[in-house]
Amino acid sequence: MLQIKNILKIFLITFSLFFFIDFLIGERLLKKIGIIYLEDLYRVKNSNYEYSFQNNLNTNYAVWGDSYYKLCTDSRGFKFNCTDKEQKNYHIAFIGDSFTEGIGLPFEKTFVGKYKKKSGLAVVNLGVASYSPNIYLKKIKYLITNDIISFDHLVVGIDLTDLEDDWVRSKKNIKENTKIKKKDIDLKFFLAKNLPTTYLILKKINWYFKIHIIKNANINHLDYYKNKSSWSYIKNYYELDKKIKNHVNYMEELFFFLREKNIQISVLIYPHQASIKFDQRNSLYKNIWEKYCIDKCYKFIDAYSIFFDIVDISSKEQVMNMYYINGDPHFNEKGNNIIFEKLIKILK
Repeated sequence: MLQIKNILKIFLITFSLFFFIDFLIGERLLKKIGIIYLEDLYRVKNSNYEYSFQNNLNTNYAVWGDSYYKLCTDSRGFKFNCTDKEQKNYHIAFIGDSFTEGIGLPFEKTFVGKYKKKSGLAVVNLGVASYSPNIYLKKIKYLITNDIISFDHLVVGIDLTDLEDDWVRSKKNIKENTKIKKKDIDLKFFLAKNLPTTYLILKKINWYFKIHIIKNANINHLDYYKNKSSWSYIKNYYELDKKIKNHVNYMEELFFFLREKNIQISVLIYPHQASIKFDQRNSLYKNIWEKYCIDKCYKFIDAYSIFFDIVDISSKEQVMNMYYINGDPHFNEKGNNIIFEKLIKILK
């Protein structure tokens, strides 16, 4: 009994010392070796278009899931390949959410990076995770109106999650949704800022269990109802018509703004894993943006159907396992390569 008490004391003292050291110098230690321990910390507030990347980042330890990756941003907070000289005038700008950003991958392995290298054109990536047409509009207006950059052609990567993100950002819904998420965000930031090493370890353990141990874990992005792409296939989806109208209206406004500036617009679409698993080739998502592009878009870039072509010659499971990050809804490098090949074919 005495031995157990002594062991417990040693554990308590050890953990207390670890937390104390982590609190005092954890942040400095992690920064010294270049680790950014909370992915959200390098996505900073922006008074003109809500948020963006921190400027002038250069790290090999950006964290996504259970992996590190190289991330560089220029002086304006745009993700790039870490070596190109900054410029003002571009042939093509890409904007979108985490899929366009290429989350979890260095710039060179994303479809924007691959297209830039192959095409030889001046290309800029304005995409950041969780953006939606509401922010696309704000960011493009700000950058062009303030003469920060110019471009001839904008490719908008419309993600399936953009519909709900736009709805959240509409004035009548933003306060309610902000209250729901605030507690979770506050806890993450408290741990990350005060016990950063502890937070990093907990996050890595969580991802390891989710991917390698709990093989049948209920992951929302593959849940029939809970994933944010479900609106495209669920019948009687809550307030769907209103949400689609709200969503498309932001893109309409973006189109008219660009037309005044003599800038072309193209729309790029692609599937989530849940699309492969539950939706169909001729989906509502595809139909909305194909219709939108009539008389507006320079090109409608359908990278959605390509993955269903691959399903036809293999299987849904093979496509989901081969082209997406393990345990995550985003494309891996192979998935990005599929979209890149479509881009290089369409945007010659």
